[in-house]
Amino acid sequence: MLDFFHWFVRDARDWVTVTTQAHPYWVFPIAAVIAFSESFIGLSFLIPATILLIALGTVVGATGIGMLPAVLGAIIGSVIGDWICWWIGFHYHHKIVHFALFRRFEAEIEKGLHFFHRWGIWGIFIGRFMGPFRATVPLVSGMSELAFWPFTIANTASAVIWAIVLLAFPAFAASILF
Repeated sequence: MLDFFHWFVRDARDWVTVTTQAHPYWVFPIAAVIAFSESFIGLSFLIPATILLIALGTVVGATGIGMLPAVLGAIIGSVIGDWICWWIGFHYHHKIVHFALFRRFEAEIEKGLHFFHRWGIWGIFIGRFMGPFRATVPLVSGMSELAFWPFTIANTASAVIWAIVLLAFPAFAASILF
């Protein structure tokens, strides 16, 4: 199983690298899809999005592709993924753990609920930077009936910083090295 994961991560990283180099105008949608997969519960456990975004940032820096489309794509993808998770939590509340899709993630959802109840709206911001909570915090903030606008403000502000950190630092390092 571990060999499969290493193979999948390596192939996914190589695909992002080669595709971005061959098609620099695809950097926005590639960043958006990767960030969405990192922010949507279920997909976030399957897709190594952090590694892929760092690889994307490295390609952007090494090739001189504009940083703005990559950052905007990552922001929009992550915000949309979180909005959908918030909406699911807001509309289905605690019935979520009874759905087959979410039953596998019951422990993560429970941890996310405790985390959100402890930190409140700051939990959305902090959770963006903590791998295990990244996709569950928006879901549990919806389950906790947090209003849309406070969620959106915290979600968007954290997405901006998160996208810049994950893309700009590798891009800067690659621009110096290559």
